[in-house]
This record gives sequence, C-alpha cells and structure tokens, in this order.
Amino acid sequence: MVVAVSVTAAGVLPAFLTAALAVQIRDDLALSVPVLGALFGLFFGVSALGSAPLGRVVERRGWAQGIRLAAAGSGLTLIGMAILARDAWSIGALFVVGGLAAATSQPAANLALARSVPPDRHGLLFGLKHAAAPAAAMLGGLAVPGFGLTVGWRWAYVAGAAIALATFLGAPRKAHRAEDRRRPPGEATASTPLRILVLLAVATALGIGAIDSLAAFIVAYAVETGIGEGSAGILLAAGSVVALLTRLVSGWLVDRRQHAGLLGIGVLLTIGALGVAVLAAGGRQWLVAGAMLGFAAGWGWSGLMTFVVVWANPSAPAATTGITHTGTYVGAAVGPPLVGLLAERTSFALAWWSTSAALVMAAILVFGVWLFGRDAGGIAAPTDRDTAGDQPKDGLE
Repeated sequence: MVVAVSVTAAGVLPAFLTAALAVQIRDDLALSVPVLGALFGLFFGVSALGSAPLGRVVERRGWAQGIRLAAAGSGLTLIGMAILARDAWSIGALFVVGGLAAATSQPAANLALARSVPPDRHGLLFGLKHAAAPAAAMLGGLAVPGFGLTVGWRWAYVAGAAIALATFLGAPRKAHRAEDRRRPPGEATASTPLRILVLLAVATALGIGAIDSLAAFIVAYAVETGIGEGSAGILLAAGSVVALLTRLVSGWLVDRRQHAGLLGIGVLLTIGALGVAVLAAGGRQWLVAGAMLGFAAGWGWSGLMTFVVVWANPSAPAATTGITHTGTYVGAAVGPPLVGLLAERTSFALAWWSTSAALVMAAILVFGVWLFGRDAGGIAAPTDRDTAGDQPKDGLE
C-alpha cells in the first residue's frame, strides 16, 4: 500500500513541482509562460501515449518491477531537473522520461493494490491512491516557501528525488505471493470490451480536464472577483482538502456497503458540473459554495472509476486501467490550456460554463455505459462483491 501510494505521488511530482516553482524557474532560465505551459502539456502528453502499452508491460512483468521502474524514472527526472535543467530543450528531454514513468506508475500501483490488498479494503485504498496526486500538488506548493524562496528551486527537485529513491528501495524486487507471479500472456485478459474502456477513457479525459482547469484557475478567478491573494490560495487549499476527503470517504463507503458502480460516478460528475455552473453564474457571492461543490464532487470520482474498472477485470487490472488512465493524462494535458485560452480571449464566466459542460458530457458518457453496456463484463451495472471470493457476483444488476 505504501509503495503504491508513494509511486503515484512520485510519478506526477516533476510536473507539479515545475508548475509550483514556475516563477523561479522562469526567472532563472529565461523561459516564457507559454513555454512552461507547453512543457507541462508535453509531460502529460507523453504519459497519455505511454499509458496503455505500459499497462500491458506491467501486467506481464508484475507490479513490483513496475513500481521500481516508475520510481527509477521519476527519480532520474527529478535529479536531472536539479542538475541538468538549463533550457526548454533539456527540460523537455527530462519530461519525456518523467512522462513515461508517470504512465507506468498508475497501472503498477493499481495492480499492486488489486493483487496484494484484501478485497474488502479496495475502495478506501484506491481512494487513498488517487489522493496522492492532490497531495503531490500540495507538496509543490510547500516547495515554494521551503526551497524556491530560500535555498533555490533546484533543491526542491533533490528532495523530490529522495522520495522517488525511497519508493524504489521500498518496493520488493519481485512479488512473493503466488497470485502475483507473472502469468502467461493468455491469462491476462480483460473482461470489459475495448470499446467500453475507450468510452470510459473519453469520459475520464473530459472530467479530469474540466476539474484540473478549476484547480488551475480558481485562484486567478477569485482574485479577479476581488478576493485577496492569500484568501484565494486558502480557497484552493480548502478545495483540495475537500476533494481528498471525498475520495477517501467514497472509498470507505464502498468497502462498508460492498457495492459500487458507474451510477455513483455519473452522479458525482453531475453534481460537480452543478458546482461549476454555480461558480459561473453566481460571481463573488457564490464563489466559495460553487468551488467547494465543484472540488468535492467533480474531483471525488476518479478513485471510484479505477475501483470499478479493476473489479470488473480481475485478470488484467493493469492493462485495463492503463487504457482508462490515458484519459486522465489527455485531460490534464489539454484541458487547462484550452480553458485558460478561453478565459483570456473571452471571460472566466464562459470558461466556467465550458468546464461545466465538459463535466456534463463526461456524466452522459458514464450514464450511457451504465444503461446500455450491461453485458460489458460487469462494469456497466453496480458491482456487488461476492463475500466468498474476490470476483463480481454472477449476473448484472
């Protein structure tokens, strides 16, 4: 559990550290804001391209090797940023390595939890794993006063490399449980049809692209409405905490009820869209309410999505989540730049309405799979756990 959560955070740490330390890096290396944005997009774009094939590699090689490979790639990227980053080209080369490491970290962590954690704890622990990314963003924020404004931004990457190294050393060289031994390729087969996984990946891209945009621009929007910079930063921090709690509580409820499905994910996406719509229409007086509702529901569903996909595909959790996580990286790479461009060219109000519409489209796709994909390997309907084993019950409900 510890290495699964740690490798997830370490995988995205290069991107979040760079985003948080953008001012210091820009001044030191003479990089423009558009260039830094392009580098951020490159990181997640590479992750999107590598997610599905690397998920299959992890499925064949095992979660222990996957975690060690991901931690090594993240560590090399972080220490490279500390020592070798001199211009956009050097950072771009490092981010290619980091993006591939991030793409490996998610399916490796998912496979580790699926194979090594009792099924009645999957909900909470998948929620905890998905809380690692917001936690990495918080670490990036703490790196500004802790390193960027004191000893220098490069030391923040050294500290990040230490986290990756600890994860590498903490992961076993091989999985020791019998079910974790490498299976013949024919045994690691997905139960869910590829078309359903692709639809869920598209829904994930829309949802993550929308809510990452909320996280990226809520501070700027709050300041524009007349809120002080300090208060705007507290609003973002509070929204992140609410999202973390939603992911953990929803996972805990799954474990308590022994029940989860796409219907709940669609409801959360819909509520998140409502929150962003309140933000768009309400102005300053509804700022806090809209932001909290958007963060809580709009960012609280991703752990449930991974849980449902893993549970419906017990023979191939890494390969199938490698496909759906492609949507995560596409959304992170494309969503914030598009929303930022729309806000700059038109207004924040229109940008928020577009963000809300993206969440609605994601919800429609999820509801569509739930309603019309009932023969999709147990993923379309709520999944009831068989208390005598770790497989979905026969029959879709």
